[in-house]
Amino acid sequence: MWKNYLKIAFRSLIKRRLFTVVNLLGLVLGLVAFLGLFAYVATEWSYNDFHANKDRIYRIVVNDGDESFETFLPPGYAGVLETNFSDISSAARVANDIAGGLIAIPETDLVFREDAINFVEGDFFQTFSFPIARGTADLTATNTAVITQGMADKFYGNSDPIGESFFLSNQFGKQEFIVTGVLEAIPFRSDIKGNVFLSISTLENPDNRSGNDWADPNGFDSGFVNLFILAKEGVDQNKLAEQLTSFIRQTPNSEETTIILQDLPSIHLGNSISDPLPTTSEMGAVLVFLAIAILILAIAYVNYLNLSSANILTRIKEIKMRKVLGAHAWQLAQQFMTETLLILLVSLFISIIGLNLLAPFATSIFGKEIWFGALKTPQTILVITAIIGACALISGFYVVVLSGKFELRSQLKFKPESQLLRKSLVVFQFVISIGIIICTMVIRDQLSFMQSQNLGMNVDQKLVVSGPNDVGENRSSKMNAFKQALESQTFVKKIAGSNNLPGQGYNFSTGGITPMVARPEDKENNYSMFIIDDQFIPTYEIEVLAGRNFTSGEAVQGWSGINKVLLNESAAAQLGFENPDAAIGQNILWGKTFEVVGVTADYHHMSLREAIKPMIFLASQADGFFTLVVDPAKMKEAIASTQETYGSIFPGNPFTYSFMDEKFAAQYEQEAQLSLAFSIAGILAIMISCLGLFGLAAYAVQQRIKEIGIRKVLGASTESLLSLISKDFVILVFFAMIFAFPLAWYAMNSWQADFPYKAGLSIWTFSLAGILTLVITLLTVGFQALKAAWANPAETLISE
Repeated sequence: MWKNYLKIAFRSLIKRRLFTVVNLLGLVLGLVAFLGLFAYVATEWSYNDFHANKDRIYRIVVNDGDESFETFLPPGYAGVLETNFSDISSAARVANDIAGGLIAIPETDLVFREDAINFVEGDFFQTFSFPIARGTADLTATNTAVITQGMADKFYGNSDPIGESFFLSNQFGKQEFIVTGVLEAIPFRSDIKGNVFLSISTLENPDNRSGNDWADPNGFDSGFVNLFILAKEGVDQNKLAEQLTSFIRQTPNSEETTIILQDLPSIHLGNSISDPLPTTSEMGAVLVFLAIAILILAIAYVNYLNLSSANILTRIKEIKMRKVLGAHAWQLAQQFMTETLLILLVSLFISIIGLNLLAPFATSIFGKEIWFGALKTPQTILVITAIIGACALISGFYVVVLSGKFELRSQLKFKPESQLLRKSLVVFQFVISIGIIICTMVIRDQLSFMQSQNLGMNVDQKLVVSGPNDVGENRSSKMNAFKQALESQTFVKKIAGSNNLPGQGYNFSTGGITPMVARPEDKENNYSMFIIDDQFIPTYEIEVLAGRNFTSGEAVQGWSGINKVLLNESAAAQLGFENPDAAIGQNILWGKTFEVVGVTADYHHMSLREAIKPMIFLASQADGFFTLVVDPAKMKEAIASTQETYGSIFPGNPFTYSFMDEKFAAQYEQEAQLSLAFSIAGILAIMISCLGLFGLAAYAVQQRIKEIGIRKVLGASTESLLSLISKDFVILVFFAMIFAFPLAWYAMNSWQADFPYKAGLSIWTFSLAGILTLVITLLTVGFQALKAAWANPAETLISE
């Protein structure tokens, strides 16, 4: 029986080639989009799942009674946790972003600047399941290191790296490390990343900290590590968190502190969309992509269902003949289910081929690597099988319902009483399409708004050169010599030093800063600290509202020597000063007294995705980065000359540079990728919807071909025939706008709520989306209408 069903299905699909091709195109586009987006969503959900102990590893998060949650904690608590809590097998300290520097390979000329360097616990690789290629990966001894295979090849070529050494020059001075293990490439689905891992016990020796006492790995003053605990088997997460909270609240000034244990799998997305704990990605964005995947697939299937319903009405005689010969409704359903399964399976096969062809472009679309292996998991296969089965059942059910109405109609005169279902499905398609178009435009508007706003500083025409790591003796004189050599060049207008960069971050954040008479609210206030020289403010053209800038002498002495600071407007207000002028000459407390010598205007140090933070500027010679204001016409000459000067004064240090405007713009990469993904989704949604319109318009023309011929014989114009065929579809698009506009407004208003600076929602954006959809609809339907209007009526009426 199924063999006959297949034969008839093949014949039916071949006979109705136009509908078959349109259905195939729509389903293939829908399935490619669905599978690609589903792979992205599955990738995001699978982060950190390769660790054997993932269900027992927790990151400690601290809440001090307000809405903020802190994950960077003092490292000394690791020992306290292991000593006082029997339910904890081990506590691991992970310090990232503090060890980057220059790696030199002994007895070679190889020197590399590396940033992905972490200080970690000695048994880190026993707690976490990173794949070890060779060696022991034991970091219990001081000055030991574990590197990835990529770094091993880079540093030592084909030689065995185990037991080999390298020198690392960074803020902690110059030290030698011995390689104890090599890792395979760390899975990209890991939130803990790095290329070089160093023993954190190395920092226990004050000589290895080069005066940076805040980096004491047993200290309790500075929070610079993530603390991970490995709980023993069977330990209840919530009960352990309560025990930790009770313990910490016994410490003075910690009465409102709450300890939260964030399990390793939820570090990436959180446990829910309302989870307030810090994560490395956004569940909301992932759910949006999942919704888009489902909606695009729904549009594709609605197309198929609409065209199939039109197709069924052309097969009334076949269906009635089958019923006359004794066929039951469920047997008719099986025939149409077979056709549905056949076209779905063919579409799935073609879409898998298409997805493999598009896979190399996935990273550029989503902005991150995609794990397409997620599509091969049993869960995904089950989901796809369920979708195909459900679609086939719906098609069969529709035939059963429709064929039951045939009993009440003559074989030749049957017509459906209403086209409400088909029209509703068309409206549904265009609600989704218009909504995605509006979302795409709003995202692009927000991105353009953020990129075009006045930052309060000037990032144009600025060449940024990374400072040297290995300077040796006479550091201060070498830095001055470098600056003076560049200042003498005609192409350099200004040069400034800083220990971080706008758009990249601050040097550190801290609390405990108060006016001379502390207030209760000062306990909760934090400040972003930024270390600069005396030329940074004028180089970036930041306005000084009151007081003055640092002097060159103050920069040489350093902030700890002069006890003077600059504030931005937000910091001055947070410290209780009525206006910038009121802050000048006043003292603030930060362990000791600091005098406020100037207040700058607030500027966007980071992207407009963040509100301006209270900032305190600290004076220093600041040689982490050099910012040069360069004549654009002489940029190539400037780079070449700067590199030569850099190499002569800082030999052995790689010369690296970037452009500040590009670095700042890179902060909006997430919005740019979201805009790109929505644009592609919008194009696909419109294409699939228009394929359905094309098929339905062709069916409508076919059903009314003789009516059109008669009208034309009686003198109807081409314009009137176009209107006759197109008006019903245009009305459906207007109905879709009525539903799509408020839904899109709500969705985008909610999305923009997370931005402190909003572009807002423009009525022109909604109008443009509607007009664009209407034009595309008219072009799609108009093609079929013109074809019918231009046809020779003698040929269309000949059968009569």
